[in-house]
Amino acid sequence: MSNELALINEEISELKQIVSQQKTNRLNDSLFSKELAPHYQQLATQLSKSSMVPKSYQGKPQDLFVAMALGYQVGLSVEQAIQSIAVINGKPTLWGDDMLALCMAHKDFVDICEEPIMSGADILGYTCTIKRKSRSDTVRPFTLEMAKKAGLLGKQGPWVQYTSRMLQLRARSFALRDSFPDALKGIKSREEVEDYIEGEYTVGAKKQSRVEALKQDILSKKEEVKKDDQLVQDNEVKNSHQETTETPISRDDKDVVVSASEARSVPSSEGYSITAKQEEEIKKLINEKEFNDDRIRKAFSYYDASSLEEFSMELAEHFIDQLNKS
Repeated sequence: MSNELALINEEISELKQIVSQQKTNRLNDSLFSKELAPHYQQLATQLSKSSMVPKSYQGKPQDLFVAMALGYQVGLSVEQAIQSIAVINGKPTLWGDDMLALCMAHKDFVDICEEPIMSGADILGYTCTIKRKSRSDTVRPFTLEMAKKAGLLGKQGPWVQYTSRMLQLRARSFALRDSFPDALKGIKSREEVEDYIEGEYTVGAKKQSRVEALKQDILSKKEEVKKDDQLVQDNEVKNSHQETTETPISRDDKDVVVSASEARSVPSSEGYSITAKQEEEIKKLINEKEFNDDRIRKAFSYYDASSLEEFSMELAEHFIDQLNKS
C-alpha cells in the first residue's frame, strides 16, 4: 500500500513539473519574455525612426513593439507584422489578404472557395467556404441586403467603387474567423473594423443618438458655466452694495472688479466657428491617424457636419480630444 502511495505521489510530482514547464515555455515563447524583450524593444525604437514603416508607427516605438509581439504570436515575421498589422480604433487588425495567408499556412488548412451570389448578370453577394481537416466546412455568405442593413452601401470609398470586392472580403473575414480562431487569435480584418459604426449611447433606459448625447453633454457643461457666471454677478452686486454703504474701494479692489467684469463679457464659444488653430490641429491628427476619406466622413457625420468649416469651437475641441484618445 505504501509503495502504491509513493508511486502516486511521484506521478503527481511529475505532472506538476510538466505543467510548470509548460507555463514557463509559454511565457518565454513571447517577445515580452525577459530574454527577447530588450532586443526587440531596442529594434522597435530604431525602426520607429524610419520613414519606411507605416506612419501610424513612426515615432511610436511602444506601438511598434506591440505589433511585432502580436505578429510573433500568430506566426508573422517582424517585417510582415510591421506591414500587415494596423491599429484601428485601438484594436489590432490584419488586411483581408494577410488573414487568408495566415490561415493557409496553418497545418489543418485544406481549401477556400469564394463564389459570387448571382441574379442574372448582377452580383448580390459572396459566399466563402473554408475547408479544414477533420471539421465540417464553414460557409459564410455576405449579401447586398446584409451590407444595406449594416449601413455600408452608398458609403464613399471602396463600398461605392469596389462593391463586389468588399462583399467578398467581408464573407471571407467571417468564414476565416469562425474556421480558424486558433490561427487568428481574435484578430479581425482591417476592412471590417474600419466599417464599424459606433453604437448608440445609452442613458439609463433611454437611447440617444451620438449627436444628441454630445449636445446634451455640452449643454450641461454650459449650464455649469452659467451658474458660475451668476455666482460672480451676485458677488459683484454684493460687493458693489458694500462699496457704497461701507468702505471706499482700494485700487486693488477696483482691479479685481474690472477683471471679473471683463471675464464675464468675453463671449462663449457657442455659435462661434472653428478656429484656424483648431482646424490645423485636427488636420494634423487625422494625418497622423491615417484616416481615409470614408473614416473622415464618418467622423464628421458624428458631429452632424460635412466639413471642418461647419464645426463650432466646442465641437472642434471635443473632436480633438477624441482624436488624441484614439
